[in-house]
Amino acid sequence: MTANPFIMNGLETPYGLEIMRLRFSYILTNLTIPLFFSTAVAQNLVHNGGFEDFVDCPVKMSNLNGDAEYWSAPTLGTTDYFNECSKTKLGIPMNFKGKQEAYEGIAYAGLYLFAPKDYREYIQVALTETLKKGHRYRLSLTLSLSEKSDGAVMDIGAVFAQKPLSIHTKRQLSNAVLASNQTRTTHAKQFSATGFYDDKTEWMQVSLDIVAKGFESHLILGNFKSNGGTHYLDFGKKTTPGEGYSYYYLDDVSLVYLGPDYQPNQSYVLNHVNFDFDRFELEPKAKQSLKDVFDYLRKNPSLKVSISGHTDDQGSEEYNDVLSKQRARTVARFLMNLGLDSRRISSEGYGNKLPIDSALTDKARRKNRRVEFVMTEFVDE
Repeated sequence: MTANPFIMNGLETPYGLEIMRLRFSYILTNLTIPLFFSTAVAQNLVHNGGFEDFVDCPVKMSNLNGDAEYWSAPTLGTTDYFNECSKTKLGIPMNFKGKQEAYEGIAYAGLYLFAPKDYREYIQVALTETLKKGHRYRLSLTLSLSEKSDGAVMDIGAVFAQKPLSIHTKRQLSNAVLASNQTRTTHAKQFSATGFYDDKTEWMQVSLDIVAKGFESHLILGNFKSNGGTHYLDFGKKTTPGEGYSYYYLDDVSLVYLGPDYQPNQSYVLNHVNFDFDRFELEPKAKQSLKDVFDYLRKNPSLKVSISGHTDDQGSEEYNDVLSKQRARTVARFLMNLGLDSRRISSEGYGNKLPIDSALTDKARRKNRRVEFVMTEFVDE
């Protein structure tokens, strides 16, 4: 009796025998798939986020550019650097703006977020890596109002740039000013505020989430609004309106990666889930990509996910249909092992019918050996 032959690795293999081998391998793979949970602490993508690293101990004002490692002022505004090592009015806790211990460590920065004639000070820093397009990040920092401030604001924001900024102005960096600059930047985004940042004793923590555009390699912090557009609380120290100052200490600046930003009803190719030829086991990097998907679905219980498996053009159509289904099921099984409700996941295989690269090259075939997914609304019946 002659079995139905098909091509595998360039050889003719009996179809029935291969299906048995494939199913047995699939069972073994799913029995040994480990639960994957990341226990690593999120990496801070801001160089010297606590201002601890310094070139020189500060001895004079307006010294951030020369003294603090990685940090600089992007405008003519004269941002300050404070450190416990200083024996001058730039020390910690006592300095020319009052008294404040560091939030952590021995150093922090200081800048005006509000001043007459729209005078502003900013700080900028290089990131440890360029941000990934379409991925989410959380920016956070601590701030404290200096004791000698005339008022408080509730406006502090962040701008991301492709290169470090050097803008010849002492006034606010409005979106119009940023747009006229040759360096590509994002629009200013405000930290969320429930009230004025008016605490002169304790440090206040603020944060905001962004979705990266893919060019961001530098961070700029400050108040990007004019005096007229800034929410300002006057403490009544000045007799002339608009003549007050708000000076803040900043510490513990952090930017951490949260994962991809997946949009409903849009198809995504899973990163690093490109299978070896004739295989459907998950490679190590694939597990982290799937962990990102699982985390997103866990935080968005109103969504479900549809998994589709694909192969290259090698082998018979019948065999590729089976292999693509196994690839999709392997991914689905991994997500369920992480804890995803089986009702929120479905899988299907499409063989080699939907290539994303039709070139007959090894590189193109590897791209086609993939898994895609789409997230849609989940209704729990």
